[in-house]
Parts: sequence; C-alpha cells; structure tokens
Amino acid sequence: MISKKSVRCILSILLSGLCFPVFSQSQWTYDFNNGLNPIETGGPALKVLGEPGKYIKEKIPGSDDLSRTIYQFEKNSGLQFNNAEAKGFLSKSFTVEVYFKMEELDSWKRVLDFKNRKSDYGSYIYDGKLNFYDFAIGEKAPVRANQYVHYVYSRDFETKVIKMYINGQSKLEFKDPGTEGMLDNDQVLNLFQDDLIANHESSAGSIVLIRVYDRVMTPVFIRRSYQTISKAAKEPIAKKEEKEPEPAPVTKEPAKRRSDLAVVTGRVYDGRNLKPVNDADVMVRNSQGDSLVAQTKTVDGVYNFELRPHETYRISAQADGFQSKSVSVKVSNRFEEVKSLISLSAATYDTPLTTLYFTQSTDVLEDNALAGIDSLVSYFEKRDDLKIILKGHTDNTGDFAKNLELSNKRVETVKSYLLGKGIPENRISGSGYGSAQPSRANQTEALKRSNRRVEIWAEPIKR
Repeated sequence: MISKKSVRCILSILLSGLCFPVFSQSQWTYDFNNGLNPIETGGPALKVLGEPGKYIKEKIPGSDDLSRTIYQFEKNSGLQFNNAEAKGFLSKSFTVEVYFKMEELDSWKRVLDFKNRKSDYGSYIYDGKLNFYDFAIGEKAPVRANQYVHYVYSRDFETKVIKMYINGQSKLEFKDPGTEGMLDNDQVLNLFQDDLIANHESSAGSIVLIRVYDRVMTPVFIRRSYQTISKAAKEPIAKKEEKEPEPAPVTKEPAKRRSDLAVVTGRVYDGRNLKPVNDADVMVRNSQGDSLVAQTKTVDGVYNFELRPHETYRISAQADGFQSKSVSVKVSNRFEEVKSLISLSAATYDTPLTTLYFTQSTDVLEDNALAGIDSLVSYFEKRDDLKIILKGHTDNTGDFAKNLELSNKRVETVKSYLLGKGIPENRISGSGYGSAQPSRANQTEALKRSNRRVEIWAEPIKR
C-alpha cells in the first residue's frame, strides 16, 4: 500500500524532478488549472496586475489531443506574488522559474520587478538578451516573440550573486551591488507589468508555469527542469553547443535615424511621487570637454537624444520647483539604446541661484553680471511663489564701516535693475554684510575677487 508521504513525493517528482520532505514547503507552483492558486495546499494565491487575464486551453504543440491551461495577459499587466502572505518565502535566497512567451520583444520588456513598480531597476529581456537594469546584460539568448521560453532567476542571500538562465543554460551572472535584486518593504514580486517610471516597457503574453523556491537551485536542477517541461510540452530541447539562429531582421526602421548614432532615451520624474516632470530642460554635455552637445525639453517626462557612440556624457535636468540633477551615461556601440532615468528632488533653496561679482570699491554692474541677472528674470516671472533675497558682500580691504556701506549699495544696484525688469518691489529684499561673510579667505587678490559679490537667493512666499 502506498503511503500519503509516498504519494506526495511522487507528485513532487513530477513537478520538479526532486523529492522534498513533506514537512517543509520549499516551493509554490502555479499551473493555472486551479486559477491563481498553487497546486500545493495552503499557498498564497497570485494577484492580478493591471487588466485581468484569461484562462485558455491551449493545444500542446506536436500532439493531437493534449492541451494545457495558460494564463494570457494584456500589455502592461501581469501577476504578483505576495511574499508577506507567504510568510517571507522569498526574503533570503530564492529562485523564480517561469515558462512563458511574449507577443513583442522590441526594445525593453519587463520580466521581474522587485520594488513594486517604484523603480526602473529589475529584470528585462532586451533585444534577445537577458538584462538587469542597469547593472548587467548577458549574451544573446534564444528568446523570440511568440515562442515559449524557460526563464530562471536566482539570488544568493549570502554572496549576493544573481544568476539568470534561458532554456536551462546560464546566460548572465553578476553580483548585486546592493539589494536591487531583492524585494523591498512592500514584499511583493511583480511579473511582466512595468514600473510607474518608464511604464511603456512591457508586452502582452502567455504563462504556462510559475514556480518559486526558497533557495538557490543548482544549474543541474535547472537544466533538468527545463528538459522535463520541454518534454511534456512536446517542444525541441535546445542543445548546449547549438548556435542559436539569428532573429529575423526587423523591417521597420525609425524615421530618419542615423545609423552611426546611438539612441539615449530617458525620463525625468518627481522623486516624491514618481510622476513625470513635463517641460523640464534637459542638456547633454560631453564629459571630457564639458561642451554642450544637445538640449531639449521633456514631453510627459520623456526625452530622447541621438549621440555619438564610444563616449561618456553628462545629462542634466532642471525644472521649476526642483533641484537640478546630472547623471553620467556611457554610450558603447552604434544602434545601442541606452536608458537614463533622472529623479528630481524638491528645491530646497539652500544655496544661491547665482552670484554677481563686482570690481573693487565699486557698485557698478558689469556686462557679465547683467547676463547672470537676465537669465533669472524669466525664472522669477514664472515662479510667483518665490521672493528674491539679495545678500551683498565685500573683501576685507579698507575700513569695515565703509565696506558695510558699499555692500548695501551693491544690493540696491541689483534691486534697482530687477525693478526695472518688472519684478514687483514687494518680492525683493536684502541687505549688505560688508566683509563679515567671506566665501573664501582674503589671502590673495584672486581670492578677494570672489568675495566682492551679491548673491541672489530664492525663498518661498508664505501664504
């Protein structure tokens, strides 16, 4: 007579190729024959992301009468595994195994998201390669649109090593620089639905199987699991040494795109709520010479540039109400598509917006100082929620009282100029501090020159 323990062991063998002790649940398996519930008893049900999918009986390729249940999901939709409901199942070392296909594989397509859509970091398929944005990218893999693929992701809690497999073969291995490959405080693992930042890097598709393990599975186990699934699905097993055929050439080309340039696409967003920042000024400078290469404004937070390859650039974004921020981007190859995300923080106004410099003993605005003021006038015209604070200074040459008087004259000179440009008087205030607040030590003439100045600060108007 077969015991209950033996029956459970046989079932485990059929599902994963291994027999685990019945007293320790070490995996949850979802084959959609029971909706979003696992085939094991007592496990957490998956949750729907985006639009609810459909359960479809799909004929198994190569068979006359065999079929399987698949979960078909729409673009930017998917499923979620709740780790809190699973009592921390994926909190340390873990493996995620998925057998699925996508309808589209152009550009970036999300597979796994560990930060509940709050970050662009995570696992993608990009141009047939396995990718963990933005730390690692693997070699070309047999991943094609509308073809099922066996995908495995694992992370070792002790070593931080992340491994990714396609069809039983290791395609990418790297060390997580932090905890980007782990779940955050929300404790949910999202599959296929993209994040709230980029939110257009997803595809519709179908899932045959999802299985999660509370440990790192060995390469031998993963290869065996792929062979078992391929055999059951009547699909050919990829040979390890077999060179994968190149995907069919894409016929549609971006309009008027230069073939010798790389495309840099990005998004500027508010770091407080992840909403896109529209109409932000974005500038690209060459990192070596600091020369301006290109500039544009964001549309729905998005910007695009075509840049020369094999160079490093600094991309800066600034917008009303935010602190400006720069990120470094390295463009390696032609035809490459590089993603660049810029998270802006709310402006704190704890540094001057600009500083105007004066000749010794004078309160006359010079041409270069006038240019600095003019660039701020339009800014303050748009930002009627801000008032202007002027702070005048001198070097330490001469009498302190006379320097204090001179610093106040410099403030009045700047104030008069702003009034002449149409800024209301009730929005401007300031005072002089003489030589009491030097920005640098008055040890040389060059250092003294930096102290002969008026700083223009912004401060929110209290309503």
